[in-house]
Amino acid sequence: MEMRRALLTGPRAFTVETCPAPEIGPEEVLIAIRTCGVCPSDVRLYTGTRAGTTYPRTVGHEWVGEIVALGDAVKGYAVGDRVAAYVQRVCGMCRNCQRGLFNMCLNRLPAIQGGFQTMGKAVTQAIERIPDGVSYEAASFTEPLACCYNGVSRTPIQTGDAVVIMGAGPIGQMLAQLARLRGARVIVLDLLPDRLALAAELGAWATLNAGDPEVVQQVQALTGGLGAEAVIVAVGSPTAEMQALQLAAPGGCVNYFAGTYPATTIAVDPNVI
Repeated sequence: MEMRRALLTGPRAFTVETCPAPEIGPEEVLIAIRTCGVCPSDVRLYTGTRAGTTYPRTVGHEWVGEIVALGDAVKGYAVGDRVAAYVQRVCGMCRNCQRGLFNMCLNRLPAIQGGFQTMGKAVTQAIERIPDGVSYEAASFTEPLACCYNGVSRTPIQTGDAVVIMGAGPIGQMLAQLARLRGARVIVLDLLPDRLALAAELGAWATLNAGDPEVVQQVQALTGGLGAEAVIVAVGSPTAEMQALQLAAPGGCVNYFAGTYPATTIAVDPNVI
């Protein structure tokens, strides 16, 4: 069986080629990839700004599709099942896994092949069925949504809390909706009016222009002068990362969710913390 793939041969250099479909092992499945999301990590691989990147490689890890072949030892799945694939598998036994830090497993192994191709393989421990009625496009958000759910779950949010989401891109929008489902009054900050309008449409309590020099005072006004019980930084901006400490209420929590690239440092007064 043949497939097509977009092979990243170097920074900003893709080659589309025909090649054999991957061979599957006894506990693996072959999946016809229908949709693949683009993560910022994929962008950094493409631009060559991610340290330690090697080429050639097939990128993309937010992918979903339909099972077309099964390994001999696969149980519980059938050809035709619609599934979402996870990027890694973990041991469940190392120190980090025992602490619940599965994304930092000390023995983690690759679980899937890159999604910028028409066929991919995955171990059964790293796939999940897509429910009926959920499109492939929606299902491709499974992995980033899981990351957002993990981040919100680790942030102490109680019913009625004011939660500021800094950055209203796809990740910020998901974080805002999850915080709202926890019972929070969600305040979304961004520079782009279209993103703020979408956040309001999706249930944000208030939206503010992140570039307004009075934005800290505006959050204070919305929260009775206290600030937000939680601030989640969903944009890799040193300015936002420093400002988050000004937006948080005494005893509040600041969650630095987004990665910052290129790597940098921020100036922090530890007395504020």
